[in-house]
Amino acid sequence: MTRLLTRFREPGPESGPLPIWWWSGAKVTGARLREQMERLAGQGVRQAVVLCLAPTGPMFGSVADDPPFLSPQWIELFDGACADAERIGFRLWLYDQIGFSGANFQGRITARNPEFAGLALHRDEAGVIRERVSGFDYFGVDACATLLDQVHGELDRQLGHWFGKVVPGFFQDELPAMPTWGHDFAETFAAHYGYELALPALFGGDDSESARHRHDYHEHRARLARRAFFDPLDRWFAERALICGFDQPSPAREGDPVGGVQLYGDYLGTHSGFGAPGCDHWGDPKVHSSLAHANGHGRTWIEAFHSSGWGGTLEETYDWLAPFLRRGANLYDPHAVYYSTAGGWWEWAPPSTCWRQPYWPAYHQFSTAVARLCSVLTTGTHVCDVVLLSPTSTTQAHLTLDGPLPPAERAAACYHRLNGASVWFAEEHGVLEAAGIDHDTLDEHTIAGAEVLGDRLRIGEETYRTVVLPEAERLLPAAAAKLTEFARAGGQVICVGAAPLDDVTVVERPEDVPGLIPAGNVRADAPFLLRRDGDSFVLLLTAHDEHTGTLAPIVDLERENWAEAGFPWEEYWRRLREDGYRFVPATGRVARVRTTGLPGRAQRWNPRTGERTELVVRDGAFEVPFDDGPISLVVLGDDLPEADARPLGPELGAEPVTGRWLALAESTLDNSEGDLAGAGRDGVLPIEVWRLSHESGPVIAGFGPFAEVRDPDGTWRHAEWSLSRGIHKDPVHNETLGPKGYVAEEFLDWRHVPAGASVAVRTHLALPDRDGLRLVVGSGAERRVWLDGHQLPSAGEGYHSVSAVPGGRTGCLEIEFTATEDGPVRGSFAVVTDFERYCRPEWMEGAEVSRTFEVTEPGSAVVQVASEGACRVVLNGTEIGRQGDFNPYPGHREIRVHPYELSLRPGENTLTLALGPGAVAAVDAPELGLTSGPEWTCEGLRRKHPRDPRFLCLRPRPHPLPGAWWLEPEAAPGDVVVPVVPDLAPSGERTESLAFPAPLGTVSVRIPSDLAVIAVVGGTEYKPVGGRVRLPEPLAAGTPVRLDFRAVDGRRAGALLDSAIEVEVAEAPVELRSWEELGLRALGGRMRYRTTFTAPDGRVVLDLGEVRGTADVLVNGVLVDQLVWAPWRTEITDALRPGENRLEIVVRGTLAGYLDDASPTTAVAAGQVRTGLFGPVRLIRHGGAR
Repeated sequence: MTRLLTRFREPGPESGPLPIWWWSGAKVTGARLREQMERLAGQGVRQAVVLCLAPTGPMFGSVADDPPFLSPQWIELFDGACADAERIGFRLWLYDQIGFSGANFQGRITARNPEFAGLALHRDEAGVIRERVSGFDYFGVDACATLLDQVHGELDRQLGHWFGKVVPGFFQDELPAMPTWGHDFAETFAAHYGYELALPALFGGDDSESARHRHDYHEHRARLARRAFFDPLDRWFAERALICGFDQPSPAREGDPVGGVQLYGDYLGTHSGFGAPGCDHWGDPKVHSSLAHANGHGRTWIEAFHSSGWGGTLEETYDWLAPFLRRGANLYDPHAVYYSTAGGWWEWAPPSTCWRQPYWPAYHQFSTAVARLCSVLTTGTHVCDVVLLSPTSTTQAHLTLDGPLPPAERAAACYHRLNGASVWFAEEHGVLEAAGIDHDTLDEHTIAGAEVLGDRLRIGEETYRTVVLPEAERLLPAAAAKLTEFARAGGQVICVGAAPLDDVTVVERPEDVPGLIPAGNVRADAPFLLRRDGDSFVLLLTAHDEHTGTLAPIVDLERENWAEAGFPWEEYWRRLREDGYRFVPATGRVARVRTTGLPGRAQRWNPRTGERTELVVRDGAFEVPFDDGPISLVVLGDDLPEADARPLGPELGAEPVTGRWLALAESTLDNSEGDLAGAGRDGVLPIEVWRLSHESGPVIAGFGPFAEVRDPDGTWRHAEWSLSRGIHKDPVHNETLGPKGYVAEEFLDWRHVPAGASVAVRTHLALPDRDGLRLVVGSGAERRVWLDGHQLPSAGEGYHSVSAVPGGRTGCLEIEFTATEDGPVRGSFAVVTDFERYCRPEWMEGAEVSRTFEVTEPGSAVVQVASEGACRVVLNGTEIGRQGDFNPYPGHREIRVHPYELSLRPGENTLTLALGPGAVAAVDAPELGLTSGPEWTCEGLRRKHPRDPRFLCLRPRPHPLPGAWWLEPEAAPGDVVVPVVPDLAPSGERTESLAFPAPLGTVSVRIPSDLAVIAVVGGTEYKPVGGRVRLPEPLAAGTPVRLDFRAVDGRRAGALLDSAIEVEVAEAPVELRSWEELGLRALGGRMRYRTTFTAPDGRVVLDLGEVRGTADVLVNGVLVDQLVWAPWRTEITDALRPGENRLEIVVRGTLAGYLDDASPTTAVAAGQVRTGLFGPVRLIRHGGAR
């Protein structure tokens, strides 16, 4: 008990949150890293795992990380960060960059050593089976040794002095699938099994002989993978006493029997050596905690909650975490913390749970609770009576290279029905869990190694009474023998459907299983987990089920093969944005528990406060209130420490707080690092208003109709964009899981255009009176250009086309785009003075592309090469680099972009790219004038750009939108892009109005526009002075404000404003409503609510009613509590004084409202903007002396 109590009171840094820390989005500096570690540590986060999104070149839409991963500069940076971490008391985990990564280590290795490429079997239409090169050779001992030396070996050589001190371990994410063939596969197979593998059996055959060949084939895949990769990796970590956690790709992370065999031959077998097996919140921690239990590992990794949105509260996050802890996870890896958010326009599957979030000052309440829970849940041993078999042998025997046969499908379906699904957005209770039966999920090799102790099966430190086989038609002989021995000794083996053993109980359906399983030590009306530490027991209870918590499913998507087809991100976020999720707090819920065979004393240990409360136990039964969040921790033992919480007496009554409330809104958006707005806006950002009303409907500040566009059906409509921010909620960012620090260059978008169909844009351009103007159109579609009804000649067969346009006139521009394939059509146009300085790299086709150029002096220069497919880079006949056609994910051919330093000779130089079959390449070296285009020798230019054109640029070019440089100053138009304002209907001067409800307490309004404007506030006219209107007194929330503009050009609706309206506010009377209803939708910050009350007699509990956010409670100026989840109650007795008392509640929100308005993120679910103190606020009197 002493150990358990110590681990609860003083959890170590290894037990707290371990966020992914993305060193991307901006140049990484040691000073900023040190500051961020200090901020994290200040709120109880004392470790992080360092990842790089674009480690060696642009990747996933993000420009290249600076410095590049594993470069001398990066090593120096990490080394310095370790020194700072040691001083701060922080830990840094390393990421291996060999799974999910843009580092392309495997690709570079196979380019240098073609023999290290993997092999795959495939069958052509004629039925001929052949091998082909595919991916990396994870069966090759030399290949894997080279890979591990290049990554792990180099990190050991450069940073090994921090291993075990500051660096406790590594993380591996989404390791690619193991090959389906190998260079010595046939020989080693025959040597091991004593027969030659019949390749046709791998593609079909219902007979037992074909099943045997397939089983042995997949088993051998796993054996070779362990020989070359997994076992050496396990030894490497063991020799250095390091832990390695993982989250592998779907469908393995879900524990799917078929997916685990498809990817790894034997998922549980190959991954048994990892010190912290795990998954993300789309996977199943039950599978991975069972793997840890069986192999003596103490930690189970859970990466969560990427892609849940910017507005998840700490209360909701705690609730989301609850089922993963209950299923065995105990190493919480939040996704994520971003080094930079680049003006609020850099994200990767948000949120970023960090100091930028307004709720951060209260985060230690959450992190402390998590640390205590994970510390306690790592102590001792899991207790359950049931093993659910993962039917690996059945799957191996009935999985062809074209997919699973019916026996494998039946076994997997039965397994999932029993086990359930833990996917965050589509959670589904399995039959066992629904019946209150906990279990472990184990494989046949583990069962074969078990020990039979009477009617119990001992595996590791656990013992079981029942083993359930889910439609398992086949078992390893050793496992079958062990289960037979177990059954004959009195243990229970239940077979659903197929029965590969004698002396077992057979049932037809999964639903028949629970009724045959004897009652365990615990029965409860809430989900639970039981662990044992010596003679003490820990019972975790969660209020996350069909009654309370986040109700499932959150998003109901078709279960397609996402690993092959890609995840439907656009549909996922559409549903979240439209429907959100329903969260029901656990307020008032009490769990009823009955125990058998456990100690008779019980205490509830509060993870947030650390308090211990004695529970009343009668005949093993007791009640556990969820009175501090959705997780309750009960400790049972005969030698429990003294309880230290003062139980409240009986409730004597309640009375509302009826005094007048005053409130002050305060922004906490610190832009000192340019994280939430343009870098030139230093300090804390003001409160902003982005959403307004216009005669045309709701509008967003800065966005307006600049053109008419014709859809594929011939219908014309207005097209809106911003001259500084592009398309509102531009869908192009969905493909890269959020914006990446620059404004997309294309501001025209038609989502669905059939091949051969045409769309068009029409507007008017006021062209300045000057010579040499060029209209540049960029698009992956064919295009034709008209000015005032006359078709203009256009030069350029690739992405760009260029047309000369006359100056000194206003012309009607029309551009027609014809799709060359089904899908989106996007485009841009700009009037430029210098095409050479404006143009972007073009994609070039051909087996060999080249360009000869001259320099006057010898020297060096950097060239950036992008390729889809294999590419050799040759300078003056000498190969200087290769980019491999390594593809870790089926169906996803990533663009590889790498910089190379050229050593140039005086005079003529030739740069050549040798491309593999089907490959294309692009080059950017603006200093040398080597941007790929028609001047290169190639077979042709490809119009299609899979990413925004900015992605291919070594340096940004002048942006086609004249105001987009606010985010990327190097993209300023300069004298290259003429700042023409498109006008869909020129009509001279006109009056337009925008209106909005005033934020609570508004005393000043700044109007960002160079147009003449009059403000009408509550019926009174004001003429702005210096763009600002100052008001004589604070406005009531919702006071109507109208802005009357004298418009003179193409700016209409929201585009009458350059950006958001800024307001200053003062304290004002308030009703307890959502911030949005108070005019503060975009408030990224806090609200201070004040009132007074008269103290009642006795002990007093303050009940805030409903809150969304966090709530600091101050009484008479003293901070009493920081509440982060329901029930929103705290005792305030000790802070009271006779008579009148001052009450202040500080509610902190999230970044959802601000980023939803100020950035193109789609990662804000419906309901996530809702923030505030809602009440009713009450004082509850309890008996007992103060």
